[in-house]
Amino acid sequence: MVPDSPADALGSHAPGLRDLLVEVVRARHGLAAEAHLVSGSRYAMGFGSQWRDLLDDTCEALKGRGFRSIKLAPGGHEVPVVNDSLVYVWRMSNNPKAVSGFASSPTRKNGFMIAPLDPTLWEPSLSGEPEPVYDASEESELGPVLRAVGDTMPLVLVMVESTPRQLQSIEWAVAVLDVDGKVKLRGHECIWEPELAADDAASTVESFDSGEPVAPVVELQKQGRTPTDG
Repeated sequence: MVPDSPADALGSHAPGLRDLLVEVVRARHGLAAEAHLVSGSRYAMGFGSQWRDLLDDTCEALKGRGFRSIKLAPGGHEVPVVNDSLVYVWRMSNNPKAVSGFASSPTRKNGFMIAPLDPTLWEPSLSGEPEPVYDASEESELGPVLRAVGDTMPLVLVMVESTPRQLQSIEWAVAVLDVDGKVKLRGHECIWEPELAADDAASTVESFDSGEPVAPVVELQKQGRTPTDG
């Protein structure tokens, strides 16, 4: 059964993973934008090549916290697994059909065909709370057979929109591959966007419809009289 949202797919890991993803993506964008500026290039092709670093940075951050990963054939891209869900961080191209065509490469398409990993293996937690211990005796013998035959891991697609000038948004959703090879999103949600500069400026200015006006202090000046004054 396909989860309705990333929160459903990731369970208790969702809040912690959300914060970690924002941190990783913002750090990588900063490095890529700086490199683009230093290069003085008129073209953004080099900036766009950060897609592989985004995958690697996310995978390393989660592996450092004890999470597992898998490699997608034939490209060999390593993708982390959280709560039996693949987490694929992807910088989108400026194309209205970019999402529907996400699985256009064989490697990405294979991300929708990965069977769940062994549930008896311990998984760490991003929630700060201890995970329940798995008890194999509580599961029927039919369970592993069903997983091996037709079940696949959900794919949580983390979509990054950016230019060398600005990181525009970070969004995530559960990606679903239809029979025509097109990708559709479930539970699409924005998890980060830049704050408006106008909001910051307005917060430092007192509203005109509140408080009491303060009258300016005017000091009367004494004028000397001359003999010709009437």
